[in-house]
Amino acid sequence: MRFDLNNAQGRNHARLYPERAFYDLYKTGKHARMATDLKAGDECVVATPADNGYVEFATYIFAFERKSAIPDEPGKEGRIFFGREVRSDFLSKAEAIRRYPTFFDVRGHFKQQSVITPSSSRQASGGRQGSRTP
Repeated sequence: MRFDLNNAQGRNHARLYPERAFYDLYKTGKHARMATDLKAGDECVVATPADNGYVEFATYIFAFERKSAIPDEPGKEGRIFFGREVRSDFLSKAEAIRRYPTFFDVRGHFKQQSVITPSSSRQASGGRQGSRTP
């Protein structure tokens, strides 16, 4: 299964957490209900805006999730995703829209959802879930 994760805030998860961390969600609120059905071996594509209108798409193989304090947000707890990076591409926005359309709306703007769950997901609620990306 593939999960698309929107890192629109550009957080450097590898710097904030131990080795091989690639994404985080809040432990409470809307985030508590997102990506709850990730399984070891699932593919996670993380989109991060880069300089000069480019977007980085890093693909990871999910290994496990751990709950932890969020280092740059005192008092906040998070669900931290760990795994192995298998590919990373820096693409122009036009190429990004063509290769990874699920991350963009019809006007070519980044969607605001933290987790964009494919319709073929195991998740019962499926569909698109919205929230601020930490």
